[in-house]
Amino acid sequence: MKTSPIVIICPGNGCSQIQTSNWYGHLFDILTEEHGIRCICENFPDPVKARRDIWVPHIRSLAEKYASADPSRVILVGHSSGAQAALRYAEIYPVHGIVLVSATYSDLGDAHERASGYYPQQMKDIKGETNPYLFGEMTKNCRIWHQFHSNDDPFIPLREAEKIRDGLGLSDTYHMLPGRSHYFDYSPEFLDAVLTLF
Repeated sequence: MKTSPIVIICPGNGCSQIQTSNWYGHLFDILTEEHGIRCICENFPDPVKARRDIWVPHIRSLAEKYASADPSRVILVGHSSGAQAALRYAEIYPVHGIVLVSATYSDLGDAHERASGYYPQQMKDIKGETNPYLFGEMTKNCRIWHQFHSNDDPFIPLREAEKIRDGLGLSDTYHMLPGRSHYFDYSPEFLDAVLTLF
């Protein structure tokens, strides 16, 4: 008999105390107190730079620690940089489900974001990218995805989210909710998406 999945909240960068940052602690409280769902909402190392080579292994360590019987029985809820980490995690490891919030395709020309190591880079004079997203591996390792974006995100244009949507082949589970900015505030739709994975 399979155990119920464990939810791991993957924060955006700059959140050194994730229980009190954005909506992470609120979602944690609802999942644990109202629904009896095991949820991990712990601080991530390297919170400012949020580097891929630190965050992806950290997520794996959480999966192995809290879902030790079967580390694939995790649901990742990733916001902003945490969404990028969830995407790259799924290139390597099986996951029960992933909820992406405010994910982007590129670093949008930001050197700080580029240094995190998540984003594909265009190759000069050569058609193609270095560090491409391995969407085939992602969808093989995780069959159920939800993606949230807003039309007024001040950091990530809608076209960026749509490239992630198209790469993953999402339709019904892509949610463009207008007027939500970069989702700094809790949206009940996040809970709804997580609950569909149980």
